[in-house]
Amino acid sequence: MKLTKQEFIKQPRKAITLIGMSGAGKTYISCQLEKWGWYNYSCDYVIGADYLKDELQNTNGLSAENIGALSVYLGKLGKPSLGGFDLELFKQRQKSYYDAEVEALYAMGETLNKTQEHFVHDSTGSLCEIQDEAVLKQIGEQTMFVYLKTGETEEREVLQRARDYPKPLFFPPQFLSEKLNEYMTENHHSEIEEIVPDDFSRWVFPLLFEARKPKYQRLADLYGVTISSDAFKTLQSSDSFIDIIASHLDDA
Repeated sequence: MKLTKQEFIKQPRKAITLIGMSGAGKTYISCQLEKWGWYNYSCDYVIGADYLKDELQNTNGLSAENIGALSVYLGKLGKPSLGGFDLELFKQRQKSYYDAEVEALYAMGETLNKTQEHFVHDSTGSLCEIQDEAVLKQIGEQTMFVYLKTGETEEREVLQRARDYPKPLFFPPQFLSEKLNEYMTENHHSEIEEIVPDDFSRWVFPLLFEARKPKYQRLADLYGVTISSDAFKTLQSSDSFIDIIASHLDDA
C-alpha cells in the first residue's frame, strides 16, 4: 500500500506488514505492538497452528514468540546422527511449509477484515520467496509493507546470531540446488548424509541473506516503504511506531 504521509496519518486503522530477514526485528516489534493493543498476525504461528498442526510433533507452547515446533519440523539437511534430514524428506517439508505459508497469507486478508484494531502482519523471512504474485498484491493492497532494512552494524549482528545459533530456513528450490551442489563440491562430500547440519546452515545463511535483499526491496518499492531496522530499536509506544513510519513517507 503506497501512501503519502498525510494519507497514512489520517488512516483510522493502520495495517502494516513487516518484512525483512530473520533477525531484523519483525517479531520483537510485532509482539510489542500487540502489548499496546494491535492485532498481531504472526504468519509463522498461523502456519504452525492452523496449516501444519497435524504434521508438527508438539504444538504445546507454540506462539508468536516461540515457533520452536515449526523449526523442528522444517529441520536441517545432513547427518541423521546429528538430527539432519535426507534430501527427500527435507524437500518434502520445504514444500509443505511453502504451501502452508501461501494459505496463511491468503487467510490474512480474512482476518484483517474481521479486526477493528490496528493490524500488524509479522511476516516470515521467506515472504519474499513467494512466487504467487496475486497473494503478494493482495497483501500489498491491504497493508503497507515496511521493509526493516539492516545497516552494516545490524547486519553483522544478524549474521553473527546465525553463526552462533544456526536455525532451520526455507530455501527457494533452485537456490537450494545450486548452493547445495556448491557446498558439497567445496567440502568434498559425495552424500548428503556427510553434511554437518549446522555447518551447512552457517555457510549458506549469508548467501541467502544477500539473495533476499533485492527481493525485499522490490516489495517495499511496490507496496510500501524502506526503513532502517535501527530506527525501531528504542520503540516506546504505538504512537512512536506510527510516527517513525510517517517520518519516512513522502508528503505528496
